[in-house]
Amino acid sequence: MPACPNCGREPPPDAAFCPTCGAELLAPERVREERKLISVLFVDLVGFTSRSDKADPEDVRDTLQGFHARAKQEIERFGGTVEKFIGDAVMAVFGAPVAHGDDAERAVRAGLRVVHAMEDLSRGRPGSPLQVRAAVNTGEAVVAMGSRPESGEALALGDVVNTASRLQTSAPVGGLVVGEETYRATRNVIRYQELEPIDAKGKRDPVEAWLALAPIGAPAERPATTAPLVGRSRELSLVDSIWERATAELRPHLITVVGPTGIGKTRIASEILSRAEATGARAVKGRCLPYGQTGYQAFSEQVRQVGGIFETDAASDALDKLSARVHELMASEEADETTRLLGALIGLGSGDEVAEEPVQLHFAARRFAEQVALEQPTVFVFEDIHWADPAQLDLLEYLASHVRDAPAVFLALARSELLEVRPGWGSGVLGHTTIPLEALSPVDSASIASYLLSGQGDLSSVQRLVEIAEGNPLFIEELAASLVDRGPSDELPTTVRAAIASRIDALPAEPRAAVLAASVVGKHFWRGVLRSFGDLEGVDGALGALESRDLIRREPSSQVQGDAEFSFKHILIREVAYATLARADRKQRHAAVARYIEDVAGDRSRNLAWVIAHHWREAGEPERSLPYLITAAELADEQLAFHHAVELYSAALGLLAEDDPRLQDMTVRRLISWTRLSHAVVDVGRVRWERDAEQP
Repeated sequence: MPACPNCGREPPPDAAFCPTCGAELLAPERVREERKLISVLFVDLVGFTSRSDKADPEDVRDTLQGFHARAKQEIERFGGTVEKFIGDAVMAVFGAPVAHGDDAERAVRAGLRVVHAMEDLSRGRPGSPLQVRAAVNTGEAVVAMGSRPESGEALALGDVVNTASRLQTSAPVGGLVVGEETYRATRNVIRYQELEPIDAKGKRDPVEAWLALAPIGAPAERPATTAPLVGRSRELSLVDSIWERATAELRPHLITVVGPTGIGKTRIASEILSRAEATGARAVKGRCLPYGQTGYQAFSEQVRQVGGIFETDAASDALDKLSARVHELMASEEADETTRLLGALIGLGSGDEVAEEPVQLHFAARRFAEQVALEQPTVFVFEDIHWADPAQLDLLEYLASHVRDAPAVFLALARSELLEVRPGWGSGVLGHTTIPLEALSPVDSASIASYLLSGQGDLSSVQRLVEIAEGNPLFIEELAASLVDRGPSDELPTTVRAAIASRIDALPAEPRAAVLAASVVGKHFWRGVLRSFGDLEGVDGALGALESRDLIRREPSSQVQGDAEFSFKHILIREVAYATLARADRKQRHAAVARYIEDVAGDRSRNLAWVIAHHWREAGEPERSLPYLITAAELADEQLAFHHAVELYSAALGLLAEDDPRLQDMTVRRLISWTRLSHAVVDVGRVRWERDAEQP
């Protein structure tokens, strides 16, 4: 029995209430395990043991507490979780319990901030400056969901943790090194220097390592792709017509481009801006960040861009620049008040200037946008508004509905998560168009894949890449890069898996549990299967939520009479969801699926024998799988599918022990199928030869 959470005393076994303080004793929740892609950060103070030798114990305590507090602050700022403090070292996990899609980048950025923070911590302290070594490694781990790291419970276990620790001990003083997967996931956003492979303790082969130097650009910002823009002609034609009307008739318009990660929102926005600039317009950009942003982040960037204000400018200099620019745009009597309000809105005020009502700030922003557009037709770009604070979303909707008589277009880019927090987004704006970006066609996908591979892959490689990516341009790029770097592989690139995992982890509890359970069934699954599991709440509501988020789709007809059939929108969603489940959970689910099919199939179980065999085998029940494998093989023989029959008999043989009496019979059956297959191949070859011989 665990200690009482109220008084800390250990109660007797089976006690319902603590005999000391009377608090109710709840049974500890079962810790649920999942397999997740995580990034682990280790930071260690260099030479702290020798530094502490004969030092005053209070000085030692103060130094450690200062280091721990600053490291924790930076780690949590980037969405990480401090798992433990180990003396003068810190271990943190990014991507668990919730994945964000850019956890490797977050871990590296946090590590660099901790390294650079040592200079601040060293000020005013006796002795030599504090220095650290740090490392980040990315890989799969078993994560204890619901664990409490602050209470000493482990959050993540796996080789990825051990390797991160080994990399940290080999890092240069004042430096941060990363492993291969971290490097591949972040090389477009972090500048690196390649190091010699590290001979890590306990590792058979040297570990490749890179030294992180500095971030490139803003958080989660991807560099522009070099691939051609294809498959978006209709969307661009629509935007062209909106832009033409906005500029010719001075009718501002809000365009919201919506789509999942990697679908090409930034790429199409770049083309939209190029076309607008070709007509004499300008683009004013602002971007919402996944962490560390102010309430009006995107609009603040736009104001700074128009005013020529740099992040390095002192507040007084920035305010002077803003005032001068606003006075250029409007009359003096209005400019003074607008400058005051805009300064407060973008964080340049002293605090006394903050308006009592948000509408005053909004009106100042409106007048600024109107005058900027009247000076020159303008596209105001708001990137990644799914990360925006409510205040920024309110301001954008206000601008779109109140800016008048100006050649302005507000272009917002968002993932579909925006519609979860703002279901009625843009509904109060008359001039609003939502453009959902769908997956590219196989032909368009193949053109991008061929361009990216540049002759380094044959036709079959292109076809396989297109089949796996299913029309997502980011997935095509990452799969092509992986193919060029590593050659053919069944493993998903870290970036692709992380992007999908973040979509799954962003789901509410019930839809998330449903999508993980459904992944065990296969690409297609049925509502009745999920209900048969018995531990899923609100199955119908969960399926509706998954379909509205474009993760699954309901099929128009079902292979199971009286039951609704669904399928995963993207096979990779199913693969990542399945990879998240721990082995024990997979086995339990596979057994439940096998029982369900046995119950509903009835007399038709022979036609589904190979499916039932698969689930019993994955459930760790070879004896229950074997009869179905044999039945499926016999059916394949009857249907002259000899190749499939050979595969099924081979699978059955793989389940038998060497001394199993059925081994000989199964071997003979497979040999007969092999013989029939050989005869079939010869017959086909003879027919083709005779046909070719008859042709002149």
